[in-house]
Amino acid sequence: MDQSDVRSYYQLSGIHGRPFTEWDGVPLIQQLGYCSHTSNLFSTWHRPYVAAFEQVLYDIVQDVANSIQNDSTGEYKTAASTFRHPYWDWAAPSTDGGPVLPAPVSGSPYIVLKLPNGTQTISNPLYQYKFTISDLTSFPDSPFNVWRETLRYPSTKSAAASSQNPLVSQQISQSQDTYAQRFMNLLQAYPRFTNFSNSAWTPNSPGYDSLESLHNQIHGLVGNGGHMAIIDYAGFDPIFWLHHTQTDRLLAIWQALHPDSYVETSNEPIGSAVLAAGTQTDVNTPLKPFHKDTAGNFLTSADVTNVEKLGYSYPEIQGKSQSEIKAAVNALYASSSGKTITRRDTVEGHDTKLAPLIAAGLSNEAPVETVPDPPATGNYTEWLSNIRVAKDAMEQTFFIHIFLGDFNPDPKSWSFEPNLVGTHSIITPYVMKRDPNQSTIVTGQIPLTRALRADEQNGLVDLGNETGTKDYLTKNLHWRVTTMDDKDVPRDQVPDLRVSVVTANVQAAQAADQFPIWGEMKVQTDVTNGRPAGLGVGDDV
Repeated sequence: MDQSDVRSYYQLSGIHGRPFTEWDGVPLIQQLGYCSHTSNLFSTWHRPYVAAFEQVLYDIVQDVANSIQNDSTGEYKTAASTFRHPYWDWAAPSTDGGPVLPAPVSGSPYIVLKLPNGTQTISNPLYQYKFTISDLTSFPDSPFNVWRETLRYPSTKSAAASSQNPLVSQQISQSQDTYAQRFMNLLQAYPRFTNFSNSAWTPNSPGYDSLESLHNQIHGLVGNGGHMAIIDYAGFDPIFWLHHTQTDRLLAIWQALHPDSYVETSNEPIGSAVLAAGTQTDVNTPLKPFHKDTAGNFLTSADVTNVEKLGYSYPEIQGKSQSEIKAAVNALYASSSGKTITRRDTVEGHDTKLAPLIAAGLSNEAPVETVPDPPATGNYTEWLSNIRVAKDAMEQTFFIHIFLGDFNPDPKSWSFEPNLVGTHSIITPYVMKRDPNQSTIVTGQIPLTRALRADEQNGLVDLGNETGTKDYLTKNLHWRVTTMDDKDVPRDQVPDLRVSVVTANVQAAQAADQFPIWGEMKVQTDVTNGRPAGLGVGDDV
């Protein structure tokens, strides 16, 4: 498809950021991507974005199926009519014990297609996207203006750079234990959409996590100096679409369990190509550039509330009660089993317009049935590490590593350390000039409980002794900051960085179709008081 066509991969990917040009005739008010980040519109804006991409792909799939004229024609047409986009479930460990990063996106730059008249070897469309020379002239930023294909954890900044997918896989796996914990915590302890949806700091609220913040963790660890780590270029990496379908799935699950909370009135802290910073937004704000009709009207968050009305669903929620949804989610994430790539479900009685759809073959298996761990009894304490920092602190994407125990002093090793609890990512445009007077503060959270339990099993700490646990964390909880080129940044030189520890008393679930019940989160200031970039007595929470 010609790249001047609004349906081309280049044009659709460019909606998210570069080359900062109009899409579908929607003018820009400033040189940014159309996407909403650190915003109440973050998750709802990305829903029609993924749908637009997938609808184009669906139409192509139908054309291919209809072009096949042999005894298998009906089979191909039936398969094409039920295509739904697969999501990369990075929160669930691989069922075969392999890496969390799926082989179809990282294993080989080539694939063999089975065709009606034989086989053909082609470039793997999920491995990378290849730019043309004319594409690169639209990218002013080095080294993106010399890289001929999308890269993950690039080996160098030169034109000869290559993706280091094995290292991507390793660091994704090293932090993988935190993904499911973060999502389960969001389902259980974040009943308000505003807190759940985006990473902007809500003062005096110790609930620091969000869907956007969790999603940022994956962007940073996959890209790590490459396209996925930079908002301006992320949309070009094919894994972006698998990642954002997963993000949409997590939103849909949360919505099914919290149907009474949705987009609230708020102000855009950063803005986008079509929204100035400070603009008031709500559920009826146009999600530009996505038209919903030929009269020039745009989709809004109100239009995309219900995924089934868009023609698709997910296996955990379709036709299920809240108890059944909880049982399904517990089966996936409350134990160590799961599946990394799964297709969305079709919805009977709804057409496929705006339904996410993609090529076949990534997952032909039925969802894996798993049995969750037996429910705990009584009450227990959740321990979490809160992270608060200025989004523009480094004027680029950067990482905050949380350790429990000793670690190698070489910052290049920090994403791979055995005592790493999790690496958190703050993703930004290519350059985000620091403005101390208008800085946006963002937050994230790394769960500590599972790591502490492992240390308890090794006789290092007694979680039944709260004072002793706080003393243990004071001595053994560490945090470090690095840029994308693995340079250590002194913690006390990172603007607005505050790391803290919070706890919550939790009543354990008593059945497989129940969630634990969380009490109020409380800040344990004495763990971090007086330490570099640690939250201290008298600091805002």
